[in-house]
Amino acid sequence: MRELTVNKNDAGQRLDRFVGKAVPLLPESLLQKYIRLKRIKLNGKGAKRDERVKQGDVLQLYINDEFFEAPSDENAYLKITAPKLGIVYEDENILLADKRPGVLCHSAGEWSYDTLIANIQAHCYLKGDWNPRGENSFAPALCNRIDRNTGGIV
Repeated sequence: MRELTVNKNDAGQRLDRFVGKAVPLLPESLLQKYIRLKRIKLNGKGAKRDERVKQGDVLQLYINDEFFEAPSDENAYLKITAPKLGIVYEDENILLADKRPGVLCHSAGEWSYDTLIANIQAHCYLKGDWNPRGENSFAPALCNRIDRNTGGIV
C-alpha cells in the first residue's frame, strides 16, 4: 500500500486523472477497475473516479509495486547548481526567461544538460517551488520555443 497526499498544485483534479499522473505505469483500464474495487481510497473511504481531490486529501493505493516507477537521479535539472537564466519576469504562475543564442530550448541527443528547460526546472527546484518527487501534475514547461541560434523571450 502506498499513500499520496494531494498538494496545492494537484488540487481540483479528478481522482482518476490524479492517480493516472501519479502512477503513469498503471494502465487506464486497471486504474478504473481498482477504483471500482475500492483498491484506491480517498481519505480512507472508497471513492468515485470523477470525484475531485482537494489539498491535504490522502489517497491510499492498494496497487502492486510493479506499477510504481523508481525515481531517477539522471534528470538534467539535478546536475545544475547555479541556473544560467536571465529572468525577465516571474510570479507564481509564469516565468519569462531571456534565452541566449546558442542555447537549446529542449534536450536533443547529447545536448540534454545545458538546455533552457533544464535551467528553468533547476531554478524552480532550487527555489523550492517545484519538487518532482512530490508533484503529480505540475512540471515547469515551455509554452513556446525559438531556434538554437536565436535569442529572445521564452
